[in-house]
Amino acid sequence: MMTDNGDSLEETLIEILAKLPVKSLLRLRCVCKSWYTIIKDPIFINKHLNNDKNIRLIVTYCKGVEKQNELQEAVYPDEFFGLYSDETLEHLSLIDLDPLKPIIGSLWGPYCGIFCIIGITNLVSLWNLATQESRTLPKLAVLSQNTNVHSTDVGFGLDLMTNDYKLVLIMTFWDEKRNLLCESCHVAVYTLGNNSWREFECFKSFHYYLPWLVDNTVYWNGACYWLLELKDDNNNLILSFHLGEEEFQEVEGPRISKSAKITLGIHGEFLSLLVLDTMVDCFEIWVMEKRNWIKQLTLGPFTAIHRPLKFWKKGGFFVESDFTQLLLYEPSTGEMRDFELKCYWFGIDIYNESLVTIKGGDNLSNE
Repeated sequence: MMTDNGDSLEETLIEILAKLPVKSLLRLRCVCKSWYTIIKDPIFINKHLNNDKNIRLIVTYCKGVEKQNELQEAVYPDEFFGLYSDETLEHLSLIDLDPLKPIIGSLWGPYCGIFCIIGITNLVSLWNLATQESRTLPKLAVLSQNTNVHSTDVGFGLDLMTNDYKLVLIMTFWDEKRNLLCESCHVAVYTLGNNSWREFECFKSFHYYLPWLVDNTVYWNGACYWLLELKDDNNNLILSFHLGEEEFQEVEGPRISKSAKITLGIHGEFLSLLVLDTMVDCFEIWVMEKRNWIKQLTLGPFTAIHRPLKFWKKGGFFVESDFTQLLLYEPSTGEMRDFELKCYWFGIDIYNESLVTIKGGDNLSNE
């Protein structure tokens, strides 16, 4: 049976379901067998993941506790992990996500709606916030005697060649005996479908500056991308890892001033750079088309902007002001919108609700 616009009823149903939140879809799987089949279909899961209606904003921030009097001891700022659940960002109420985390550890992501948690004993877990599924991965045996993990960079995404999800860890190691960085980086690739790791050495640890305190990974079109610096000359470049071929490749960036501040992301349907030219206080958006960088537009000048953060929907983007304010540039007005987030420090992530199944048969514990 066809609708008035020529689509089949199933196609129309898929379009409607793809706009619904994960919580609703999990309930609707029980309606009938055909709905269950649609919602479990990998093609539908990917369609739902890439629907703008399912994009949310996550904020991690440090907030101080005011002293009641001068005799009270100083208190370290508390770190909060919250979600703006309204996709329009009109109702700015944060939901505390900390109690939902399955284990204690450093949180990476989200990537395709999935978080990676690295525990204090280097045990790695995956966590789907929307479905509350989690999985502890097989233990890595990467450490040799007298070495510790020095830094880790993380990537996660869909291998388009096998239609399976993969996690990528790029690790550098510190030699405790010699008190210096080990020569080579180590890469571990985990495949969700067969629950196994593949490990190998890659580039030299001294070749790139890996900004491991900042999660700057982007997944796009079957590959993970990291914005890095060459240690020799401090020039920015993009390192890509093709999830199907499991190979690294350098992607040369556009010619940008060394004083500029840059973030990597997806703008429209392209791998893109959001650049703050600190000499003129203007933003530039560069998009990569067919391996070529094209400057799409220049905006500004703006006053008191510290750094660019993330691309948002409909041409918007987030920035941090010189006064630690979270601001959103809205193309419809050409102005910056203040979220009035009062804190010492913050970071943001763009979160897509995900139906990707990561459930494992293990029991998670605090590691």
